[in-house]
Amino acid sequence: MVAATSAWTPAAASVDASIEPSQIALGESAQLTIMTSGDGTLSMTLPVVSGLEFRVVAQSRRIEIINGATIASTSTIIRVTPEEAGVFTIPGVTPKSPPLVLRVNPKGGASSSLAPLPGFNSSASGGAAANGIRLTPDGSAFVRLEVPKREIYVGESIPAEIQVGMRNGFAAASNLPKLNSGDFTLNNLSPQPEQSARVIDGKPFTVFTWHSLLSAIKPGTYSLNFAAPVTVRIRTQPRGDSMLDDLLGDPFMQNFFGASITKNITVTSPDTAFTVLPLPARGRPPDFGGAVGSFKISTDISSTTNTAGDPLTLRMHVNGAGNFDRVESNMLAGDAQWKTYQPKATFKQADPTGYHGEKIFEQPLIASQPGVQTIPALAFSFFDPATRRYETAQSAPLRLTVSPSVADRAAGPPPALAKAAATPVEDSHSGLRPDHAAADASTDTLVPMYMRPQYLIATSALALLFGSGWLALRRRKRNARDLRRRHERLRQETIDACRKQMAAAATAGDPALFFSAARFALQQNLSGIWQIEPEHITTAELDSRLGPDHEDIRQLFALADEANYSGGAAHAADFVRWTSVVQRRLLEEEKS
Repeated sequence: MVAATSAWTPAAASVDASIEPSQIALGESAQLTIMTSGDGTLSMTLPVVSGLEFRVVAQSRRIEIINGATIASTSTIIRVTPEEAGVFTIPGVTPKSPPLVLRVNPKGGASSSLAPLPGFNSSASGGAAANGIRLTPDGSAFVRLEVPKREIYVGESIPAEIQVGMRNGFAAASNLPKLNSGDFTLNNLSPQPEQSARVIDGKPFTVFTWHSLLSAIKPGTYSLNFAAPVTVRIRTQPRGDSMLDDLLGDPFMQNFFGASITKNITVTSPDTAFTVLPLPARGRPPDFGGAVGSFKISTDISSTTNTAGDPLTLRMHVNGAGNFDRVESNMLAGDAQWKTYQPKATFKQADPTGYHGEKIFEQPLIASQPGVQTIPALAFSFFDPATRRYETAQSAPLRLTVSPSVADRAAGPPPALAKAAATPVEDSHSGLRPDHAAADASTDTLVPMYMRPQYLIATSALALLFGSGWLALRRRKRNARDLRRRHERLRQETIDACRKQMAAAATAGDPALFFSAARFALQQNLSGIWQIEPEHITTAELDSRLGPDHEDIRQLFALADEANYSGGAAHAADFVRWTSVVQRRLLEEEKS
């Protein structure tokens, strides 16, 4: 094969090659096509294979602008003529390219009309080419879907590649590919496609590849395909009237000498069948939130030493691959040793689609007691499609030292007085005590003890410590009141934002967003009444606290879960009804 080397190396060229046909008779010739896409001037060196003659018959270099991207490509056509019969191996274009095999039969024996060797797929117009490629009837374009598997679970996200291939000089894409199925969702479609050069059936193609995540919304057996609008050039004269195709092999020269017109068509990929399995009910953990994939977790703390009353930040890292949009956690909740707040999450994706990455949860904590404290291990449950069962990942416990606050230290006696009180007074006398004062007990001043400087300093220090402790206690109480007021204000602002989000979702006809915002507004409302965290207000909590008069609230929570998983439709009357239910509930709290 021709060895292609770039004269400069700012960006490596993409090289592809094919030989057609791969089986001929002695006296015939095969066509070796080398397609190079990239910048730089390429120098071509003909290969040396004993028994084969190589001769360049056509070479062209062209620059195209497709979808705003500039593509430089070089097409080289080499005629391969055998000198004897046999099986010949032509070296690969690059060190990583596979070699090409040409079989030459004796004269009068099997020729190129026979079936090709394994690994060669010739395709008629509109037929299926190699690797599931189905070209348009004129052979100018194709659309292809690549997925790692075709049996998935509801809610599982799998990486998907959508390829749109266009023959150079004959087709140009005009828009993004579209999913033709209402049973699947396409998430995180890459805004700009990757592009590469490829030779298909001896013809040069430019392939645009989009990356995305494909998910199924309900169990069953389904098929899907993708369609892309493409502009193609169609000949206005019979193909047999133009001999430039075979002689030149250059699309520019073909279109220059052969009259053609442009036409907009829609190219569709072959149907891809999927089997969608439901998530099993058996063994589902109570804290399972819909995460499907493979994950592991770890935790760390902002500091291993702290003072009682000062906040800390607990972080939980969830790493792996899967549907990170369903990865949620309440982290540390319901622990009497710690005052906890609502965690916040950030996501760092490791690939363009967000299938691999790391989700970080950060939760503020305040220790309630000084001393050596332990933050218990955190757990996260998910469903692993590889093992086909639910898994629970756990982190290691964290230990830290919490020092007493200023107010706590002020409540105890000063260290000097405590030491003096703990030291026993030694009795220097032995035997019977005398009936008069000991002679060694004398003083050089008649100033009372309470007027002496040492006593005044000690009492002043005690008064200062007491005052500091009292001020600290008052400050803590005031801060607690301010914190409650701030929480109440934030809660009301969150409810108002949910109302606006409900109105916008109702206008857009988005039931999933509408019911999610409605449920979150009611969780905030009931959180202020029951004094528990909003995320702890679940359907089970509603059943235990609400009477039969509030069946509409329980029904709204169920509709929110159903909308998130199945994306069911809702009518305008449904939006009006459930908006009234939420507003009536919020109005009852304002009156009370």
